[in-house]
Amino acid sequence: MCNLNILCKVTDGSCKCCVSKPTGIVKPVPIPLINPQEGVLIMSLFKIITQQNEMIKKISEDARLTAEKINTLSQNLGLKQCKTVECASEEVTNSEKLLKILCGEGALHDYSLELANELPKPAFKEKAFSMILQIVDNKGQKVVLPNVVGFTIMLFTTESPPKLMKINTSGDKIMRGTSEADGNSTVLFRKIVIKEVTSHFRNGCFFLVVAPKDCNSIKPLIVPNFVIKARKLMSDGSLKKKIKINEEIVSPEEISN
Repeated sequence: MCNLNILCKVTDGSCKCCVSKPTGIVKPVPIPLINPQEGVLIMSLFKIITQQNEMIKKISEDARLTAEKINTLSQNLGLKQCKTVECASEEVTNSEKLLKILCGEGALHDYSLELANELPKPAFKEKAFSMILQIVDNKGQKVVLPNVVGFTIMLFTTESPPKLMKINTSGDKIMRGTSEADGNSTVLFRKIVIKEVTSHFRNGCFFLVVAPKDCNSIKPLIVPNFVIKARKLMSDGSLKKKIKINEEIVSPEEISN
């Protein structure tokens, strides 16, 4: 039996199993790198990566176009650069600036409003107070206008630009009571109730403004540093009330006289 080939039938060793035979080109055996399921997964991942790259390019292009539009719009409106705007937001508004916002540049007025009673210092949240004003000329003399004019009370913040306060921090109307009144000589706001405290806002105060409606000849009254505080509570949790003695209510007719 041949020691090199178990299938060889020659038993005396005369076989040629040990002789090497010249061979041709060896054909490589195809070895699959991945199975069909793995191929589908890889193709899906490749498509996802390609789509992500396209999306990133599109987002980048949209951001560039948006920045260009913002810069163009800012230049057309004459706005300052962002750094300067941030610095300007730290500024505060004074009475002169607020008057220019309300009436415009170089506004001329024939009449103005003058307080005829003392305002509470400070006012208290949810506690009513009254406000009486006189219409005077440029010499400070009381006048009687031929027509009745409507007036309204407004609250502005002290930031720059100032913000007209219409609702409080709870989302309710910030003012109730007499917020509008009419008059041609004396203007009476009989019951003003403010439902906010100024400690929640910058500088801890508001501008209290009384302005005429549809009348440019009367200068608005601007009361700066108007403070509103929370009402104090008693030890039992009830509101602290002051006892008023001999309180006298003055009518507008008596003031005008």
